[in-house]
Amino acid sequence: MTVEVEERIHAALKSHPLERTEDGYRMVHAQGSGVSSLRLLPVRIEGSTVVATAEITAQYNPVGLPAFHAPGVQRLNSMAVHGAYDLRNGQLHQTAQVAVRADEPRVHFVVQTILNAFGAQLPIGRSTALMIVSPEVQEQQRAHHAMPRDWTRAVDQADFDAATAALRERGLAAANDANRVWAELALSGDCPSRAIDPQAETALLQAHAGVVHPIAGTGYLATISLPYAAPPADAALITARLNALEFEQVDFVPRLGAWGLHSAGDTPGYSCFIPSAEPQDGLALTMIWWCALRAAWLRDRVWTAKQGIVFTEHT
Repeated sequence: MTVEVEERIHAALKSHPLERTEDGYRMVHAQGSGVSSLRLLPVRIEGSTVVATAEITAQYNPVGLPAFHAPGVQRLNSMAVHGAYDLRNGQLHQTAQVAVRADEPRVHFVVQTILNAFGAQLPIGRSTALMIVSPEVQEQQRAHHAMPRDWTRAVDQADFDAATAALRERGLAAANDANRVWAELALSGDCPSRAIDPQAETALLQAHAGVVHPIAGTGYLATISLPYAAPPADAALITARLNALEFEQVDFVPRLGAWGLHSAGDTPGYSCFIPSAEPQDGLALTMIWWCALRAAWLRDRVWTAKQGIVFTEHT
């Protein structure tokens, strides 16, 4: 079944010099930096409105890239744009997925999100991987892309007030300031906030506007912080497994960010950065709601009270 999202994608790409594949498009990048693919994979799930999965992947040529070990890839995932990095046979890859729905109410947003990821995933992703080499290389890569680093107009305060109100209506403890909205989702127990009980097991959800990514310019950043008193010994394995589990889902929120290792302590967390040349009304609420659904999935799938993330033979 072809829906409007797919029709618009094909219309937008038909004039570009891309290799047409059985289920999408393939692009070989200049200077042999890697290969990008966009696949529109049909989905048939009874009772679901999802009719296809748009999967955007980048396969990076290792020449010129630093060598990454498993924890290094997961630290890189804390800065990922347009999907999660992983290592396959020693080669760096990156994957993003977006569910395409027959009844999608925001067709333009979904189409533009998919096209932006297909066009920018590899060039931005490669520069993000390169920037860890040195501050000088980071500055070179930033200058190469020359992405906007500020906005010409301020964020609408009413947009963030509305986001907080919407989250509270859904039963979450939430608040906001001029450029940020945050909320908590209980992973176990009855306490809705760590502000009430520092030992409460809640996921802290945040969406920030006007954040400057080292390479990708200004945009929106959404994060999930988990209630770990100390980083688990197998933190890199945990985040890699969470990313893999997400890609096994079909009827799910967009997989544009990544679970990765955050802060100097390598604590598992989630981040999603969406570049934006200007403020977009409603995007902060959309992204923090994606985080709430993702945190609820984690709670129901792998979280064990007082233990944290515990994988079983079924996960």
